[in-house]
Amino acid sequence: MLSMLSRIVAALSVPLLAALILLVVKVWAQDGAQPGSLSEIAVSDDVQMLELEPSLFHPEYADMAAGFAPRRLVYIVQDTEGVVRGRLKVSMSVAAAEGELHRELVKEYAYPFVGRSRVVVEGLSLAPVECSLKLYDLQSGPIPDGARPAETWVAEYYYDLVAVSIEAEDVGTFFSFRHPMKAYDLEELYLLFSQLAVERFPRLSVLLVTAPFRYRNYAVLIERLGRETIYAADAEKHVCEHLRLAFSDSTQEFFVETLPPHRVVKFTAGQLTYTLIEDDTAYEE
Repeated sequence: MLSMLSRIVAALSVPLLAALILLVVKVWAQDGAQPGSLSEIAVSDDVQMLELEPSLFHPEYADMAAGFAPRRLVYIVQDTEGVVRGRLKVSMSVAAAEGELHRELVKEYAYPFVGRSRVVVEGLSLAPVECSLKLYDLQSGPIPDGARPAETWVAEYYYDLVAVSIEAEDVGTFFSFRHPMKAYDLEELYLLFSQLAVERFPRLSVLLVTAPFRYRNYAVLIERLGRETIYAADAEKHVCEHLRLAFSDSTQEFFVETLPPHRVVKFTAGQLTYTLIEDDTAYEE
């Protein structure tokens, strides 16, 4: 189990931006917060807490009862040498649970591991409800129908507590830790940047993020770098809003279309780059 997890963590880890070190930090000092402790960036006139309000939703994602635009996209996965290593399939849709409509994001990885993640968040507040990760003992994808995962990780959110259960080889493990209020799950960042008007974010802002499978809370510095024109793997030219996210132990970048359908055209995680190659939104279940 640990060897597979270490592969995931290594794929998502890169050195921190030097500029982040210059910012004033303070420790989230609530009793019982450790070891999932949080280093918060001090808010100033230049750095604001990012408020994710319902008014930020793009029109096609605002109404979940009617008019919500589900999407299914495919990305190629490249390493630092530009070599294509695999594909990532992403889908966004509406999920019904306990009489309420939630937003759902599913990712199916074929590299750096073979697995499927799923995160469910509340419809308006975007607060995480549940996140799961299934890892398969396969060399490459896609995942065969009926295949049994080698490991299953499930995180459930309760007020200011996240409870994580792990099942592997018929052995179960459980742990929990506290997270700050108004924190978002690490896996839902793609959903946030796809469905919200990122061009209206402050130039510098901080978002609280919980990574339940890393046993960590983060204060993420989000820098909006402005518009850039890039080519995706679909050979189309896209005008995008460029976001750079600085964690305490890694960085990520997102390039989001400024025009509808506001897709994430490219994003990075650790040593890997994910670039849009197919839009399979017009699909049938």
